[in-house]
Amino acid sequence: MVHQQEIESILTQVTPWPMEERVALAYEILRNMRKQTRQRAPRHTFDQAVGVARGQSTSPDDATVRAWIEAHRNERFG
Repeated sequence: MVHQQEIESILTQVTPWPMEERVALAYEILRNMRKQTRQRAPRHTFDQAVGVARGQSTSPDDATVRAWIEAHRNERFG
C-alpha cells in the first residue's frame, strides 16, 4: 500500500483509545466513504443490461419456442 506508514502511524495513535472511540472512528471513516460513493453519477446499468440481453435478432414467436421445446423433449425422452 502507498500509505502503509501513515496507516501504521494512525493505528499507533488510536490503539490506546477506548474500544468505543476506535469503533466510532471506523464508523465515521466508512460513513464518509459511503457519502463519496453516493455522489458518483448514475451508471444506467439496467439500460445497458437490457441492451446486451436484447441481442441482434428478433424474438422468436410462440410456434418457434414450442418447436424448440418439442425437439428438446424428443432428444431427452425419445
